[in-house]
Amino acid sequence: MSQSNIFFDIGNSSVKWRTPDSKVHSDGIESFLLNKLPEVDIAWVSAVAHPHIVDYLNTQFNKVNLVQSQKKFEKLTTSYKDSSRLGSDRFCAILGAMKQFPAKPLLVIDVGTAMTFDVVDSEGFHQGGLIMPGLGALRKSFPKFETNDFSTHNSSLASDTSNAWKGGTQAMLLSTINDQINKFKVNFSDGVVTICGGIVNEIKDHLPESIQIFDNLVLDGLESYSQTVG
Repeated sequence: MSQSNIFFDIGNSSVKWRTPDSKVHSDGIESFLLNKLPEVDIAWVSAVAHPHIVDYLNTQFNKVNLVQSQKKFEKLTTSYKDSSRLGSDRFCAILGAMKQFPAKPLLVIDVGTAMTFDVVDSEGFHQGGLIMPGLGALRKSFPKFETNDFSTHNSSLASDTSNAWKGGTQAMLLSTINDQINKFKVNFSDGVVTICGGIVNEIKDHLPESIQIFDNLVLDGLESYSQTVG
């Protein structure tokens, strides 16, 4: 009899999980503990923060596999000298993208609490990456203009300070994403750009049409990893 699996992506501000029926759920860090989780055989976990959530999962399941980035995994070779320092979310997102586009150069973008960029060539060699503040962090980066409004707005010129700050921080984020896409395309003309993260659907109209949007690339990679290591 095959074993049932559940997959968890524990980020900086939220938890996503995919149940055995392939449904994806999401909740904030603190409220996640109130969820009733299904009875399954094995939990597969990517966690970049909040070890107490991992501790909680260990009380809920008989077997919990906490995934760590590896120097070499199947076709992927990561560039970090100490592979454990590469976030498991980035590692899994790369695996998820590679499963979708094998033998293609990839730019893997995750627009979350932190925004990350990773480049992998067609042979699976990780070229390195970037980490920078996401939109929420940008909006809180200057105390004088700090706001808890993390929604996206038109980036055109504004006639009041609040909208000028929100539009300006959004413009910074979009300019950075498009700049990294352009640099990637110069080096890898046949490459594929993938993007995931909480605000992707809100900003997609400001990005190239060729970009490949995914809702749950980290969970996809985590599931692919589980299928390989069993």
